[in-house]
Amino acid sequence: MEKTAKKEKDISFVLDARTVTKQGRDFLLLANKSQCQELAEFYELPAVKNLSFEFNACLEDDVIELTGVLKANIVQTCVVTSEEFEENINYPFVLLFSEDENVVLTQENKIDFSPDDECIELIKNGRIYFSEIVREQFGLSLNPFPKKTEEPFAYYEEKVEDVKENPFAVLKHLTK
Repeated sequence: MEKTAKKEKDISFVLDARTVTKQGRDFLLLANKSQCQELAEFYELPAVKNLSFEFNACLEDDVIELTGVLKANIVQTCVVTSEEFEENINYPFVLLFSEDENVVLTQENKIDFSPDDECIELIKNGRIYFSEIVREQFGLSLNPFPKKTEEPFAYYEEKVEDVKENPFAVLKHLTK
């Protein structure tokens, strides 16, 4: 596999599907300050300090496979204490794309595919647009219930002594 890293200016990169080969190409996309701020606002986070989207794109049986990792340093708000804290994200992903909407993955394909993986995305206009892909993968990488500490949240309920009443006590006043 060809290992040539290509740095792009930002995550709004557009990949021409015709340039992807069986040998594969490595890419590194970096979010600029305004893109980090947009992601923080979109996901209602205090801050996204930095974000990188590193992947390899290779072609196998008319399917483009993107395998890589999303890395980010973010600030989240603890759901237990409401305190802000920093968190590092290291989220691996595998994405499949094809221009043919009828392509079917079979055991004969050389792509490592499990039934738990998502469907093959359809390539529009022969290009793969990364701004939306990065946004989706970033959202999937976020912890839905971020906690500052690893201590489990404990719910304490006050104990009220059970006083068992006779269900017929209400009728007692009728007997007098």
